[in-house]
Amino acid sequence: MINSTSTDLNLDTLTLQVRLQANTCDSPVPKGKSHTCQASLLQAKPTRLRKPMTNHRETFLYEQLAADLSQAIQQGIYSIDERLPSLRHISEQYEVSLATAIQAYQNLEQDGLIESRPRSCYYVCPWFTEQLDEPVISQPRSSPTEVNVGYLAMSLINEARQPGLVKLGAAVPEASLLPLGTLSRTLAGIARRESRAASRYEETQGNAGLRKQIARLMRDSGVRCTPDDIIITNGCLEALGLALRATSNTGDTIAIESPTYFGVLQVIESSGMKVLEIPTHAGSGIDLDALERSIRKRKITACVLMPTFNNPLGSSMSEENKQRLIRMMEKYNVALIEDDVYGSLSYEPRRPKAAKAYDTSGNVLYCSSFSKTVAPGLRIGWILAGRFQKQVKYQKFLDNICTAIHPQLVMAEFLAKDGYRRCVRHSARIYRQRMDQLRRWVSDAFPKGTRIANPKGGFLLWIELPKACSSIDLYQKAMAKKIAITPGLLFSAQGQYQHHIRLSCGAVESEQARKSINTIARLL
Repeated sequence: MINSTSTDLNLDTLTLQVRLQANTCDSPVPKGKSHTCQASLLQAKPTRLRKPMTNHRETFLYEQLAADLSQAIQQGIYSIDERLPSLRHISEQYEVSLATAIQAYQNLEQDGLIESRPRSCYYVCPWFTEQLDEPVISQPRSSPTEVNVGYLAMSLINEARQPGLVKLGAAVPEASLLPLGTLSRTLAGIARRESRAASRYEETQGNAGLRKQIARLMRDSGVRCTPDDIIITNGCLEALGLALRATSNTGDTIAIESPTYFGVLQVIESSGMKVLEIPTHAGSGIDLDALERSIRKRKITACVLMPTFNNPLGSSMSEENKQRLIRMMEKYNVALIEDDVYGSLSYEPRRPKAAKAYDTSGNVLYCSSFSKTVAPGLRIGWILAGRFQKQVKYQKFLDNICTAIHPQLVMAEFLAKDGYRRCVRHSARIYRQRMDQLRRWVSDAFPKGTRIANPKGGFLLWIELPKACSSIDLYQKAMAKKIAITPGLLFSAQGQYQHHIRLSCGAVESEQARKSINTIARLL
């Protein structure tokens, strides 16, 4: 029992191997009995000590219990995202009432240290909640720019594929977090059952079964569509290329976030178009006022954005700003091309709505893929082209007739068995934990003046280094130590962000990432 003469609790009494359900009804109920509901338990008065404190008030046992558990969390005895012992177990272990245990857990939840999950139990939240200085809002030049990043990006990406590198900058998920075994077995079964599938072309729009499954999946993002609205592509980049060519011509100006994913810049460059970089905040996303001023000032044919978990910033627009964006694009007759490859990897229980969810006129071309969530090598993406559907479908036919049949069949079966949601929920929990650790390590190790983004989803982290630090120099020094990072200048057509880097917690496990961060810090 907790000692009534001391607020120090014996941590040794807690067993870390207890993995019981956390609801109060975690043991069988004898026939004729009923569980005591949590609401009635909360009405009972928690046990309290009769020892006056310095502020002359009585100290409740639940406060001592909460303080002890808080200390255990801070000391790492309970890890981030680890399930805590059940309320019943805590009650028995400390010999306190169930009402006291409930009150202690509720206090910890209010302090942001733990969270309850539906039909589950209590888990440790990421406890590194210090609000670090975010990167300052970008200030790109307000004039269209020719794009010329393709060869530099290809060179750096190919160099980063060397064997033996710690890929701390790669925007790829770790293989262990992907359902590769399930996909391999599914592919083997399909190869036996559909032995003649490779002898024919799939229809240009894509496999009907896969489009049906994606239409169901799109409801998670708030988008209502039919299988006929969907066109299957070779990854998200092909979808973006199709969207650009359906909405714009060579020489046209495309508005983009700044910084933005260099793959978007490469697609625009290959289409012979110019970009207009718009100031973007690491937290709230693109500056809509600046975007509207630019649209009023010059002719912009399309806007390519990642409204949810932007690459590289990790920014995410609010629902209100997404609605405002949709109205603005409709008002000025500018097509919105939405890249949503990271939208499913939200750290919250429900993923944010896509901007496409607010589109009522077909002005949004929604692009996504399974490359960041299921398997990059399958190259399965899709596009909802809205009012540009006919042009996109025709361009897809001209480009490559159709997407390969077997990967489509594999993904259709995987989705039909609801493997996708389980996979994403598991991955997002891991990325949330890793991101919290990564931000903490960077904060502790990097020099004063470093600014760090605070993404709410995905696995990419944008870092603004002190102005004396060159990201290219740091990249070269890190490569010499067999650590690959991504220098910031790849994310701008104007050569911006030369003292920024992008890191990733997707492909590197925690201990290796920690050592690599410390090595990079010594190179600064």
